[in-house]
Amino acid sequence: MTRARLAALAAPALLAAAAIGRATSDPVPPAPVVVTVEARGERAATGFVARDGRVLTVAHAVGDGPVVVRAPGGAALPATVVRRDTRADVALLAVPALPRAAPLARAPAVAGHVVLRRDGTRLPVTAVRRVDARIRAGDGRLLARRPALELRAAIGAGDSGAPVLGPDGRVAGVVFARSRQRPGRGYAVAASALAGLLP
Repeated sequence: MTRARLAALAAPALLAAAAIGRATSDPVPPAPVVVTVEARGERAATGFVARDGRVLTVAHAVGDGPVVVRAPGGAALPATVVRRDTRADVALLAVPALPRAAPLARAPAVAGHVVLRRDGTRLPVTAVRRVDARIRAGDGRLLARRPALELRAAIGAGDSGAPVLGPDGRVAGVVFARSRQRPGRGYAVAASALAGLLP
């Protein structure tokens, strides 16, 4: 497996693997609603509506203080962290009146993926391979290991928490890091790792 030093987009935590959606003859579901997650008075990350009234984002962005979700159109809604998985670096927020949940992918694929950004754009990405990611602090200390999916993409600041959609339009994973040593490489939490957060 490949060693990867990773740089988190909003904190020193990095990303885990992706089980990617398969193309089917089923109708393509609507894209999930993408929101901005603000914590500590900053626009820290991206998130998306995963269930009615529930937003998924990265755990490293929300911290322990107040969290606000800014919906499309700019409305600021208070949010509460209801579940957190620090190993996978994902958090579930309770936010009232946010519609349209995104179905989670369950089968693998390797091409045709896009990242939905909070500015409404779609970033094409390629799922390169699965890796055993070593998440390290700035001083090189090993913080965690997790299975990860390496993405070829120009992941940017603020993309942490953005959904990765598979070829069938379903959520395949959640961006949470980019490589510190390899420009144009990012990583995403697998959709299979998200199921435990959702009631």
